Amino acid sequence: MRKRVVFIGAGKVAWYLSHALHKYGYIISGISSRKKSSAKKLASRFGAEFTSQPEDIVKNADIIFITTPDSEIKNVAKNLCMKHVFKKKQLIIHTSGLLGAKILDCVKKYDALPLSMHPTFSFSSRSFNEDKLTGVWFVLEGGAEPIQLGKRIVRDLGGKFLVIESDKKQLYHLALVFASNFFVGIEDMATDLLKKCGIKKKDAVKLIKPLVEVTAKNICATGTLKALTGPVERGDIDTIKKHLELLSEYAQPYKKAYLELSKHILKMVEEKGEIEKKKIRVMKKILKIRK
Repeated sequence: MRKRVVFIGAGKVAWYLSHALHKYGYIISGISSRKKSSAKKLASRFGAEFTSQPEDIVKNADIIFITTPDSEIKNVAKNLCMKHVFKKKQLIIHTSGLLGAKILDCVKKYDALPLSMHPTFSFSSRSFNEDKLTGVWFVLEGGAEPIQLGKRIVRDLGGKFLVIESDKKQLYHLALVFASNFFVGIEDMATDLLKKCGIKKKDAVKLIKPLVEVTAKNICATGTLKALTGPVERGDIDTIKKHLELLSEYAQPYKKAYLELSKHILKMVEEKGEIEKKKIRVMKKILKIRK
């Protein structure tokens, strides 16, 4: 029997997941958003019911996705619990990377099943196709029964799953912030430095594109150690000194980031064991690494 799915929240995550689930046979039966116009726009893609009152669409659903901002998830669940709309064996899913399934615990008194299901994917826009989630990893956290149901959904989407312990969920999310959000921030720093060379930002992005793409490809193919290049990896002491001088002159706020990242890269270099110890000692002194 085809599962009936509703979404509370009509943002980018809801757009991706609803279209992908619809393609693989799920019935998108309802969309709720504080902005009724947003709910209507997404619901129109499936002929689904739309509302600004989530209790209107929850009762007849098999799966409820709460795809609101993190700060709203607990209150959404709590308000629906107070209205007694959940039922036995309903799967209640939130997609937060930071929060665990425990935030949905109030649904348990109705024998509903809370689950945290976070896609490790960057939802940067509503420009999508239904196959974009194929091969994407979903991190599941919660009780045994909801996790099994979550695995089935992920398989239906053509994704992959990993189960994480509840007490590691926040650390997991922090790791992804380093992998994605900070990566974008660092690339913006790079384009800013290129602007100081007289290169327009749009051209700077084009300039770094091949480098960014091949670096990401190498990390995915060989891991971070083998993908590592650059002056610290080569033990190029004069270049490191010059970089620090340039940062003092042109971009002092970026100097701390350069130092901290270079310190970590130096640890990676030591792990590789390909640079002579004398150079390692000199680089530690330049980067002000204390024993």
